[in-house]
Amino acid sequence: MRIDLAVLEHYLRDEVQREVSKFCRGRWVALEARPIQGKRVFYRYFDGRPLRIDEPADVKKMINRFGEKGVRTIYGTLNIYGRISSREDLEKIENVLKTTPSIDVDGSLEEIDLIIESVRTVLNELHRHGADRSVYLVWSGRGVHLHLNEKAINERYWKHNPVRVAHSIVHYILTEAKEELLKVVARSRSREKKLKIENIVDMQRVFTSPLSIHRELDIVTVTINPDEVENFDIGWTRLGDFRYWRDWDQYVEGELDHLVEKALENVKTDSITRMILGNNVGGGPAGGGSLKRLSAPGEGSIGRFQVMALMQAARYYLLRGDLERAKSFGLNRAIFYAWAKKRGLTSRRALAVPSSIRGEKMDKEEVIGDEVVYKSSRGWYMIGGQEQTPRDFDEQVVKRFGGRERFEKYWEAALRYIQRFPLDVVASQKEFYEKIYLPVRDDIGKIFLER
Repeated sequence: MRIDLAVLEHYLRDEVQREVSKFCRGRWVALEARPIQGKRVFYRYFDGRPLRIDEPADVKKMINRFGEKGVRTIYGTLNIYGRISSREDLEKIENVLKTTPSIDVDGSLEEIDLIIESVRTVLNELHRHGADRSVYLVWSGRGVHLHLNEKAINERYWKHNPVRVAHSIVHYILTEAKEELLKVVARSRSREKKLKIENIVDMQRVFTSPLSIHRELDIVTVTINPDEVENFDIGWTRLGDFRYWRDWDQYVEGELDHLVEKALENVKTDSITRMILGNNVGGGPAGGGSLKRLSAPGEGSIGRFQVMALMQAARYYLLRGDLERAKSFGLNRAIFYAWAKKRGLTSRRALAVPSSIRGEKMDKEEVIGDEVVYKSSRGWYMIGGQEQTPRDFDEQVVKRFGGRERFEKYWEAALRYIQRFPLDVVASQKEFYEKIYLPVRDDIGKIFLER
């Protein structure tokens, strides 16, 4: 793939390298390249080590290493780590020093006025709680990322699970601003994309770095002064001629402490555990909506069968990298374990598919990890003489999660969750079931927040 000269020129600018490094310092970095055959492509490691940017020169090094792969966008995790030297460092909750409280306001370029009004509503609520000088905005491409500077929070609050602290802050603010936000959301009429405001704080969430290039649009993700947000113009994001706020990283020490106290007082820990990506102020058919937990899309409709299918599909994808066959495998394993449960078989005994359920039409055996599965001549996995196709997965699993858009959130979280375990555990049928699946079987929301 040829290097995009406009992208190269952008990242070689001194001011771009400076602002990107300020945001990414201490964060695990991810790079996104142009999609291949419609699939998003990410790079998170180099020579087996997590990507990191500690100083401006690191941006240039990264572009030199990955430029030919078509890299466009630079992301940094919300988490700030003590060490970023190995995969194991990223799996340890005790290695997370702080988490940036962040809100995503997402919509259509046809309704920038509603996006700005939503941001102003949140800013007013933050102002009411004393947060004035420790807030910055980043134009995300089709919306705004609103970040609170984590340095404005006293160190004592970060000692116990920073992810939950950040999540609680955002949940509290969105709840307090709920009534006004819903009025704005109700006016969204875009057919392209309805306006939504979300708390998307979780263990490995990444956000676009200031002055990065958007993954699809040829625009720059510029920083915006909260005091000037009502004057924002999309022309500020023009690649090669952008305008941004240089003091976005300012903060007042201790300014957010009162807000933290109120959030921890009003948001219970058990409710945070069950909140998948926090609050979604989303629109209905006519643009109206309500503040809801994303753990409730089709509340009560996500059973163990769907959880097993999701987790096994994600497991396969990480082992083999084929999305369509991952769906087939996930549904196949869910059917198998449902069959085993009806016959009183435990995970230790259900290590092979007996001939009575294999069926007569299987084409060949295949070993996935340390277990044998059966495959039809068309390449789909099968059980009981029937194929499990990607379409079947969509009908029996995706719909039960509330549709494709919401399922994608669970899918991405499941991949991140499983990646925290050693590869030999993921490959083992028994260990995957006991160490990865069982802990989230009856509370799928844990994949967003658990270690």
